[in-house]
Amino acid sequence: MSSIDTSTKKKLYGITAKKKYGQNFIFDKNILTKIVQKSKITKKINILEIGPGLGGLTQEILKANVNKVFVVEKDKELLPILNNIKNLSPTKLNIIYEDALNFDIRRLNDFPFKIISNLPYNISTVLLIKWLTSNICNTTCLSLTLMFQKEVAERIVAKTGSSSRSRISLISELYTNPKLVLNVSSGSFIPKPKVNSSLIYFEILKKPRYEFNQSRFKIILDAAFNQKRKMIRSSLKNIFPNVKLALQKVGIEETKRPQSIDLKFFCDLSLI
Repeated sequence: MSSIDTSTKKKLYGITAKKKYGQNFIFDKNILTKIVQKSKITKKINILEIGPGLGGLTQEILKANVNKVFVVEKDKELLPILNNIKNLSPTKLNIIYEDALNFDIRRLNDFPFKIISNLPYNISTVLLIKWLTSNICNTTCLSLTLMFQKEVAERIVAKTGSSSRSRISLISELYTNPKLVLNVSSGSFIPKPKVNSSLIYFEILKKPRYEFNQSRFKIILDAAFNQKRKMIRSSLKNIFPNVKLALQKVGIEETKRPQSIDLKFFCDLSLI
């Protein structure tokens, strides 16, 4: 079955992409090859793939220098296709039927691993934040290579001062070096989504970029970016009894908007 393309698989198995699972299958083999190339597999490693769908990306990953590949799939209708791929790589491919939102990536901690996925768009940012904030720097995960809607990807990699800067920009910068490495047109997917997509490569840091208090950091970011058009002194006034003094203490100008404040200042603020 390794030579059968995505369109043919859909016809053979009677598969229909399910909107509730956020399914958009990549059928462009050139794009699938580039995704694996961008993931920088340079040594024998394990791979985790979320939402393998029709297995196009899975098959490309299996061609690389991998030890084992773990795929997490929720849609039971896709298991016959994945089982056929497993028959070709019985010792390498491991199929896990589970909701990705409940899957703990630390189950793979016995060996260095990377995550490579064309994520279901309806859970892409939820999964990313869950992984990053679950102490990812202390796992054996080395990198994430993930597909997002282009607008979401631009928010993730947005730098200080950009109008696209958001909570997810700061969280990504805190735990990783994120880089947009590939733009993908909507025509590369079945069904064709309404928007284009982008691939981001996240190099996982060995420890968070700055010292911070995780629970306070979340509270501060939520308050700041829920009112991102307001000055920081206004959006944080309910977090700090004396917000002006708190901002002065870490060197933040009280009239700045949150998207114009560097990550380190938010981290310092969380320690007060």
